[in-house]
Amino acid sequence: MVSKMVICARASVLVCLVIGAVGSTACGTPPTSDNSAAAPGANGGALTREFPGTWELVSIDLKDASGDPMPAPAPPGFGSGGATGQLVAGRDGFIGLAIMQQGRTKGEELSPEEAVTDVDAYTAMFGTYSVVDSSNLVTVQIQGSRDPRLTGTVQTSVVTLSGDTMTMELPLSASGIQPAYHWRKLPELTGLTPTHERVIGFWRHVPNEGDTAEDPPLRPGFIIYSAAGRMMVHLMGPERSVYAGLAPTPEEAQATVGSYTSYFGPFSVDEAGGYFVHHRIGHTNDLTDRPKTERRTGLDTDAQRFYEFVGNRMVLRYLSTSGVQPVPEAGEADWGGMITWERLSAGSGQ
Repeated sequence: MVSKMVICARASVLVCLVIGAVGSTACGTPPTSDNSAAAPGANGGALTREFPGTWELVSIDLKDASGDPMPAPAPPGFGSGGATGQLVAGRDGFIGLAIMQQGRTKGEELSPEEAVTDVDAYTAMFGTYSVVDSSNLVTVQIQGSRDPRLTGTVQTSVVTLSGDTMTMELPLSASGIQPAYHWRKLPELTGLTPTHERVIGFWRHVPNEGDTAEDPPLRPGFIIYSAAGRMMVHLMGPERSVYAGLAPTPEEAQATVGSYTSYFGPFSVDEAGGYFVHHRIGHTNDLTDRPKTERRTGLDTDAQRFYEFVGNRMVLRYLSTSGVQPVPEAGEADWGGMITWERLSAGSGQ
């Protein structure tokens, strides 16, 4: 069965490089819908039932104003071959998306000129969505995006669902390019552990115990764990400037790439050790498509996070920003840092 939905939005197509997602409502609050809107995951039509889940990017196609295929740009241009991407849509209206192009610039820190290229080489956003089955409409509101112009906006694309595949066609851009994203739905895992069951869902970043939202400044964002065994992180600087022109200056691009952290990939649970391992296949700061010796930061792609659940909150602690370390003895952990998340949703159907 093939069905179509429109992800309703406004924004120039230059800004529309990602699919819609998330909300201009307060962070973590599902969008308000009109009376005909069905809450995602409710007993609605085919689109309501089929859109939620974990989707893996297959490819990106580009067309010109006449609808003819365009050649893919050289890496790391947006739409170049081999891009890695992930989209997770929850049944209760939360969503996250990240797409990483291959062949990004190496170096400990990007120069302003290198940042201009990297702005479009990693696309990320998080937020909320709602579905109106009667008109095949999905409204996606962006609460945060790596592109500061997208935060607080709504986007549109026509989406075709067929079995476990999905195509999203964005409107024609001012530059005469129409992108189409092709996705494959990932199956949910079987035999989930108790910790899997507890962590699956959407969580928002909140202050650590003893901190406030102002000190240190809270970075809005989500961490997402899906029933398909995938995870995703979005953390955005609290104060970001929109570009003065249609495209960022080198200095604006450098500020943009330095104020948004995102990564995604499979995750595993070590019940005995009390930690997750985030197997990162895409990262804003780490070129995980390159050999270890060539990565920008030199970090391992696996990230170990020791977990603790307290009510509706989850505290993640780490010994190192990357790699898997031995479980510390009680009282002997020299934590490298911690971050606290508050549950937004349960994980059913993600």
